[in-house]
Amino acid sequence: MGKIHLGAQLYTVREKTKDKEMFLETVGRLAEIGYRYMQVSGVGPTVTPDVIAEAVETYGVKCVLTHTSLKRIIEETDAVIAEHDAFGCDAIGIGGIGNMYPHTQGGFAAFALDIAPAVEKIAAAGKKFLYHNHSFEFERFDGKTALDMLMEITDPETVMFTFDVYWAQAAGIDPADYISRHGDRIFATHLKDMTVRGDRVVMTEALTGNINFDAIISASLKAGVKWHMIEQDYVFMDVFDSMRISYENLMKRYPEFRE
Repeated sequence: MGKIHLGAQLYTVREKTKDKEMFLETVGRLAEIGYRYMQVSGVGPTVTPDVIAEAVETYGVKCVLTHTSLKRIIEETDAVIAEHDAFGCDAIGIGGIGNMYPHTQGGFAAFALDIAPAVEKIAAAGKKFLYHNHSFEFERFDGKTALDMLMEITDPETVMFTFDVYWAQAAGIDPADYISRHGDRIFATHLKDMTVRGDRVVMTEALTGNINFDAIISASLKAGVKWHMIEQDYVFMDVFDSMRISYENLMKRYPEFRE
């Protein structure tokens, strides 16, 4: 069992990263909480690679991965690689196929074919391409989930996955079991919890809901899944309080995160 690291998915604080000044202030506040790793996602258009590099240098944080436009990755691969080089990030990810492809067996196959040239360039630059799941990737086609199919038709040396435990559980998948079976293809997880409010299933801070984090962390340690990013798509309190609660809960419960 190896070391694991806890970071912040900046999509959670996207309303606080709309321009350079907001971005730098937000990364600084997350660093004050204790975060030393981040995923850059959902930031404003004036948050350029140089600005991200400035945050990395100023606050001593590392950008571990990103969510980047799928269209740009396909059409502007060289530029995307250069941008990631500028702030020292070796994993170029997407949030999913979105509306660029139908969520069908043929749609996922077409995506894998179309992304292949970009993936080849990304690998040649010493980086990984990452795919992030929601719940729809667990629809079954000929007995296999779409996510399993993507794992089968892509090269494990160049394509890995950002495994969102919430969306897996929402689809009826046991996150810990999935990590145990596919940990060699999982680069990072997204950690958020699930609870109910009245008759609604909602997201909540880590270890305040019903997802079995003990099993997830145990499976991740055994499988060698190193990176874990706290992400909450929507919160019901101050977003920095939310990020603090999740961080402190996980750091307190799992000493393997402590550095």
